Amino acid sequence: MRSNRFLRLLLRVPRRRGRMGSPLGLARLIRVIDIETTGTDPASDAILEIASVDLVRGGGITNAMDTLVRPGKPIPPGASAVHHIVDEDVQRAPTLTEVIDRFRGADYYVAHNCDFERSFFAARGIEFGPWICTYKCALRVWPELDGHSNQELRYALGRASPFPGFDRSTISPHRAAFDVVVTAAIFEELIKHARWSELVHWSREPALHTRFHFGKYRGQRYEAVVARDPDYLRWIVEKSELEEGIKYSAKYWLAAMSSSGE
Repeated sequence: MRSNRFLRLLLRVPRRRGRMGSPLGLARLIRVIDIETTGTDPASDAILEIASVDLVRGGGITNAMDTLVRPGKPIPPGASAVHHIVDEDVQRAPTLTEVIDRFRGADYYVAHNCDFERSFFAARGIEFGPWICTYKCALRVWPELDGHSNQELRYALGRASPFPGFDRSTISPHRAAFDVVVTAAIFEELIKHARWSELVHWSREPALHTRFHFGKYRGQRYEAVVARDPDYLRWIVEKSELEEGIKYSAKYWLAAMSSSGE
């Protein structure tokens, strides 16, 4: 496992543990976590990198941890094209069992699209949580944005350099050690605009989309489409096999139209 020194040198943050207060004044250890994998299927793919940082009360991050993980299977070229980790990098890495305990112990875990991390951990009998999902929360807080990916939010929210002293030219998107830093910066922006209870609630709900990212209405807003083609949204809810977040969003916007009397 690479020591905290790896990321501390990049961040120039002190080696200390911090607890961040919630809006209710309760001290909680909040850990931002990210994984890289051999693919997207928790049942057949494997974790090959884990990283985390802890949020500090009053702002900032500390206790950076990062390790490669030996996945026990070849890394497909398509996966390497995303995170640029190859078989040679993980040949002598520890197994997941050997490192996972180092990431336990937080009161809350934060991830961008936490359903992904949670599904991979759960498939291996690892229970972390409760969870805060910065992706789901960002959809609620900034619905007007064109995109809500980790990197899109980084720039849209003015966090190109996520924290003071962080050289943005060193950031490698889709590497866990850097993605957790960006996610931590997004979380700091979220808590300026939403109550803790809202973040918890939204993270438990399916993603509420504001734009279509597929099909004939790709790029258009749900609220505009539902006004002129509600039958399409009813088809999504009642007959389609689309993922939960899309069906939830279609149902939400149909209800919004109905309650507005349109």
